[in-house]
Amino acid sequence: MAKDFFVGVKQIGDEVQFSVFSANAQKIELCFFSDDEKQEKRFELKKDENNIWSGTFKGVKPGQKYGYRAHGEFSPLKGLYFNAHKLLVDPFAKELSASITDWENPALCLDNNLDSAHVVPKSVVVFDDPKADKQKYPYLHQKPKTQWKDTIIYEASVKGFSALNEELPEQIRGKFSAFAHPKVIAYLKTLGITHLELMPVTTTCGGLQLKKDKGLSDYWGYNPINHFALDKRFGTTEDFKYMVNELHKAGIEVGLDVVYNHTGEFGMTHNLISYKGLDAPSYYRMDQDNRLINTTGCGNSMNTNTYITQKMLADSLTYFSDTLGVDGFRFDLAGDCALDGNTRFDANNPFMQTIRRIAHKSGVKISGEPWSATGGYYRGQMDGMMEWNDKHKESVRRFYRGDENVVPQMAGHISGGEGLYHDQKQTKYIRFIAVHDGFTAYDVVHYNQKNNWANNENNNDGSNDNASSVSSDENIAYRRIKSMMSASILSRGVPLICAGDEIGRTQMGNNNAYCQDNELSWINWKNLSKENQDLYMHIRRLTALRKGHPNFANLDTFSGEIVPSNGRKDIEWIRPDGRQMQTFDWQNPQNHILACIINGRSSEISQNKTTTPTNDDDFMILMCGNTYGFVDFTLPKAPNGENWQLVFDTTGNHKSINKNGTYTLEPYSYVLLTAKNNARQNERTIDLSFFKDKQSTK
Repeated sequence: MAKDFFVGVKQIGDEVQFSVFSANAQKIELCFFSDDEKQEKRFELKKDENNIWSGTFKGVKPGQKYGYRAHGEFSPLKGLYFNAHKLLVDPFAKELSASITDWENPALCLDNNLDSAHVVPKSVVVFDDPKADKQKYPYLHQKPKTQWKDTIIYEASVKGFSALNEELPEQIRGKFSAFAHPKVIAYLKTLGITHLELMPVTTTCGGLQLKKDKGLSDYWGYNPINHFALDKRFGTTEDFKYMVNELHKAGIEVGLDVVYNHTGEFGMTHNLISYKGLDAPSYYRMDQDNRLINTTGCGNSMNTNTYITQKMLADSLTYFSDTLGVDGFRFDLAGDCALDGNTRFDANNPFMQTIRRIAHKSGVKISGEPWSATGGYYRGQMDGMMEWNDKHKESVRRFYRGDENVVPQMAGHISGGEGLYHDQKQTKYIRFIAVHDGFTAYDVVHYNQKNNWANNENNNDGSNDNASSVSSDENIAYRRIKSMMSASILSRGVPLICAGDEIGRTQMGNNNAYCQDNELSWINWKNLSKENQDLYMHIRRLTALRKGHPNFANLDTFSGEIVPSNGRKDIEWIRPDGRQMQTFDWQNPQNHILACIINGRSSEISQNKTTTPTNDDDFMILMCGNTYGFVDFTLPKAPNGENWQLVFDTTGNHKSINKNGTYTLEPYSYVLLTAKNNARQNERTIDLSFFKDKQSTK
């Protein structure tokens, strides 16, 4: 196949060309619809040697609605699903007329003769105008280009973030436009966010398990039927561009959660909406018996190894980056996308090559989940990609639940040195304690088991292992949240905050709220408790500390070697008697204390040769996973000889260092101490008192 072919819609002089790919169709018709969609005109397209079906037409204007009907053999046993009764979405359409709100309609079913044109969204003709965009949105392509080490991610649902925010005009709540509002931008800036990562924003379709009469819908949007067109639920393309423009103006990047591992067409008996009806064998993985392979748990898996799918992937990413100004992409089930034709992991398969090429060409950030839904786990092996680290989440939760045998894993997460492959000198992990999928941070410390009954799946959906537990009281609960957030944001790696966790958002124990487009999932901004306000202030303090100190805003792994300028190791692991930890301490399952000293001059011996040596203050981290009892911890001397001073203690009890040189650790606490480096003495003392203001969290 020639590698320079065009698919989609483009202007050629006074004509418009429509092109679509299908290697197995017998005939394809282009269908034009009137504005009210009541009239349909069909035109047969011609096929070329590259399996491209195309036609050119005069008088076609932007906004013209269209779709395709593909004729051919309907034989699921051969992997063929052609049914001309079904209107098909153009896989390369940049706009769709609507979202699918009637996903239970039998016309979407693939094997009947019901016409689906009244249910399926119409593709819409769009012509990009870079010159007009540059005038209208001057910051759209002036990207902040924040380095990974300085990045702080905020994962948010477009709808859920602002649907209940009464500080915003009602007409923009739950929309792209909400993120462009000055109050929201000020909130993100104050919180220290550098990268807003939006959950899926392209048009989606719910599954048959989502019963409308139960109030369920595809809230999260992880079932795309197109990888270009924005979901009308959130606004228009112009709204999106304005949002990106305003966030860029404020120095905030915009990232998208993208889903290229499966689609909303589900399995062999479900929807016929686009790819499956045009050419299932070219878009989906199939086994030797021509059945759809389901490594994603959603009924199908996109075949990222075919050229047409690679082109769709590359064109989609390029469109969002180069036309809509997007700064980064997080790939859902990236490990699944990286499977070869035999469903074996290949870090150099066409998918991985494509995204690395796009990242290099467009300068976008690339991150993703290094696993497959069916159990494949490839952490540390996704070359060129920052990886979500769910092991970090599990370890931090378990440590602050009081579990045994967690200390060694926690040390690896804090230092960035765990699970590394290929002699890496920097950690490549994104760290979090909660994301959209699973318990919120609040629910981790308030529930023993999931509570997913509202999902109408008999509480069988969602993970059963959440490393959670009910806290003895609210003081302990919020202490645990603060400690977990501290251990995540101040660890080596890239921190991610799930929207609402900074103000104690709860989903009432639902750990799989994918179908709950209601107040169960939306962030409640009203009447924040004192505990939630204090939590918010603590998160602000953590992000400020990270930004202000290269000891924290750092991806370099520690070596444990001596820094010549002061004769101390770059990181030292200390036990409660003030001495360095020994093998027994690491192997002791009853050990619930982990402490380390980070040398302010550790960058002088960085294993990563690209790191510029930078002096910082010395820091000492004390973490207590004890569920009861206090521990007097002996504080060794700081590497640079200055006295330790308290930065914060998540108990809220800002105790002084004892006269005998010890500090009293309380259960579930995270304590940060600092010793000023002489080179930084002109800096204001790190008491961060300015974070005690009463600024609104709305």
